[in-house]
Amino acid sequence: MIRLYMTHEGTEALGPGIRYAVWTQGCLKRCPGCISPKSRDLDGGYEMDELLLAQEILESEASGITISGGEPFLQAEALCSMIREVRKVRDLGVCLYTGNLMEEISGEWESQLLELVDVLIDGPYMEELNDGAGLRGSSNQRVFDLTGRYASEMHMYGAQGRKTEIYLSVDGSATIVGIPPVGMQGKVWQVE
Repeated sequence: MIRLYMTHEGTEALGPGIRYAVWTQGCLKRCPGCISPKSRDLDGGYEMDELLLAQEILESEASGITISGGEPFLQAEALCSMIREVRKVRDLGVCLYTGNLMEEISGEWESQLLELVDVLIDGPYMEELNDGAGLRGSSNQRVFDLTGRYASEMHMYGAQGRKTEIYLSVDGSATIVGIPPVGMQGKVWQVE
């Protein structure tokens, strides 16, 4: 089982192409200005079988998967299982955001997950270093092209300008997908 904050099919705001976005639930860091503070609680969110999640991804039209959190490496084993199940059928690329530094990633499952990732964006979000650059939250975060799969798209990471998408639900709530412009982290949006 994997504990999720949310998923979203079909975003173009979190990496190259059309992405299936997965936000894991649970994070031990408490970065001021966190874009998804509700994803911190280790017992929050909901549980889902990682093989069912893999099936949902396979049924989507996504050309890749973007994983964020929470902190994905807290659920490395389940994520490894999900990615491997997807890649049995379709060779989708994986971009992963972590609050950890790459040098801090250790352990058997964490290392296996790192081997399945094509692009890693590492480092904690630092509000004072939010420079508005694309596909990362703050300038201290590093982008690693681990496999070369997205070599021709690496210019997107750190380029000026961000893309966000807003999705409205029938209950009147809104979900923002992407990294918001400077000054918009933590803002509550209400749709009338």
